[in-house]
Amino acid sequence: MTTAATPPTEPQGHGTAVLQRTRDEQHLTRLVVAYYVLAGLTLLFGCGGLLYMGFGVGMIFLSDDLLAADPNAPPPGVIQLIGGVLAAVGVVIALLQFVSTVLLAMTARFISMRQYRTFCLVTAGLTCLSVPLGTALGVYTFVILTRPDIIERFGGRTQTAIGR
Repeated sequence: MTTAATPPTEPQGHGTAVLQRTRDEQHLTRLVVAYYVLAGLTLLFGCGGLLYMGFGVGMIFLSDDLLAADPNAPPPGVIQLIGGVLAAVGVVIALLQFVSTVLLAMTARFISMRQYRTFCLVTAGLTCLSVPLGTALGVYTFVILTRPDIIERFGGRTQTAIGR
């Protein structure tokens, strides 16, 4: 009869602290890379808003040529209205995506500099609205940036003082 081997335990000393510090650095590095990747993807999808804007502007300026040959064309101005709405939606989408890209890139930079932890946490909360990648990244950011060792690296206090 054999007994199951127990995994070796690590000594609770200097080596464990170094190992934990190394793991924390790896987690922070992964966060930085993930935020830059998500910023790039957000910028790419923001270009979709520019396509909507282009289609809308095209509908506004080319509608007369398109409607001239069609006997069943809608009344004048309807196509221009739809084009204007489409262009406005495209501008809003593009602006939101570009602002989001800037926030994500700034967050990646701040995490790499170990500064502005609160800004990073707020951006993580906003990132959670981008389902599914942003949600996973936002939750991972909360898990990592709320650890006491990480808070110390950002220059913050590890204990919260209530009423002070």
